Amino acid sequence: MLGGARSGGLPGSKRENTRTFVRSLLFLGTGPGQPVKGRFCSSIVLRTGAASVLIDAGEPCSQRLLEHEVPVADLDAVLITHGHSDHIGGLPMLLQSAWLAPRSKPLKIFLPRELIAPLSSWLDAVYLPPRLLGFPLEFVPWECGVKSEVAVDVFARPFPTTHLEGLRRIIEPDAAGRFKVFGLDADCAGLRVVFSSDLGTPEDLKDVLRRPIDVLVCELSHFAPDDLFGVLRGQSIGRLVFNHLAPDLAGREEDLARLARKALPETEIVVARDGDSMAF
Repeated sequence: MLGGARSGGLPGSKRENTRTFVRSLLFLGTGPGQPVKGRFCSSIVLRTGAASVLIDAGEPCSQRLLEHEVPVADLDAVLITHGHSDHIGGLPMLLQSAWLAPRSKPLKIFLPRELIAPLSSWLDAVYLPPRLLGFPLEFVPWECGVKSEVAVDVFARPFPTTHLEGLRRIIEPDAAGRFKVFGLDADCAGLRVVFSSDLGTPEDLKDVLRRPIDVLVCELSHFAPDDLFGVLRGQSIGRLVFNHLAPDLAGREEDLARLARKALPETEIVVARDGDSMAF
């Protein structure tokens, strides 16, 4: 398997500064489920002219928001794809940062229903009950296949992936309503942006590939690049952004990009790294 990804930056983009794009993605963390030098855990800021939405809250997302001058008090929503710690480990600190900012406007956190009760207990355990925060906090469970307006001009439809099926069989084979993972099919001020979340197999993307995609942000940590290319070949994808990269891809980003461009010549290929900002 070819490994990882570290390009010199995003084509047609720049390192983040204080300028606000009409539509942009800011990659706070692009690493996998284990520590990798130079890459933090999964977290992306989606910005339109009217909203800022945090997609996953891997640590240290609060510190990364500060470094990139994105006020935690201004976030309009947080979208959690699943309960793995590299996607949710920074959430309590994010809420503590919002409390101390101080934040006043309401915050909705969209997430799998199974996470609401344990997360509420977690916040109580670290002395962050909702009554302390100073702003209304609402947990909103994803409904598979149902489009939700998560912020102004931002709509998201969750679609299921099989990423946790292996763990379910090991941990709790008869579990019902648990081990849910959702990718996100988003309409961002008129453009379609799909976030793969973690996949069990590239075949998990087949439903969302039935219609043209402007930007596909896709993980590359749980399968070989060629397996992904086989599913994406011939599909209408304007830009493919690799994210959540396997440890063995570290230092081989240019090789990855070169192979992807050869396999998918009609698609713009980008290998994201921490701190990259991409306008679209």
